[in-house]
Amino acid sequence: MNESQPDAIRAAFEAIRREAEKRTGQVPDLSRQGTPTRPAPNGGRRIFRQATGPDGRSAWQGRPATSLGSIFQSEIQRRGWRRDLAGGWVHSHWDEVVGEKIAQHTKVEMLKEKTLYITCDSTAWATNLRMMQRNILQTIAQRVGPDIVLELRIYGPQAPSWRKGRLHIQGRGPRDTYG
Repeated sequence: MNESQPDAIRAAFEAIRREAEKRTGQVPDLSRQGTPTRPAPNGGRRIFRQATGPDGRSAWQGRPATSLGSIFQSEIQRRGWRRDLAGGWVHSHWDEVVGEKIAQHTKVEMLKEKTLYITCDSTAWATNLRMMQRNILQTIAQRVGPDIVLELRIYGPQAPSWRKGRLHIQGRGPRDTYG
């Protein structure tokens, strides 16, 4: 072993060897790495693989590696997560879809089936968003795909509720305050 390695590494290696000897009754022979221990199933022909890495493992020689993105896409398709992920994308990138100024006054509440529910700070912003509805739907379809969001439900601000407490009595409520 190299003298630059700390004693802790050497002690851990010896502890692993002692544990292996306890379990199997013998210490692994490190000089035989890369050689097969059982006869080859193909008529006695032995195939030796060269160790390629610093840890002595052989290179994987199987089918070509697939990209991580393609694995994710196939899992998303298989599990039916496309609509949920698209709804999450619209929710988190709302300012890219409508612009920063509009996004400051509007909020995406939820995506239910093919309808996107949006609330606005004021009725004026809700009216503007209703006029821009076609452009917003086109932008969403370009970014996340068709048939994800087909309808927008746009709501203005909610009036405060005066119904508080268990002993609330039914009545006419405030009349001309919010009209």
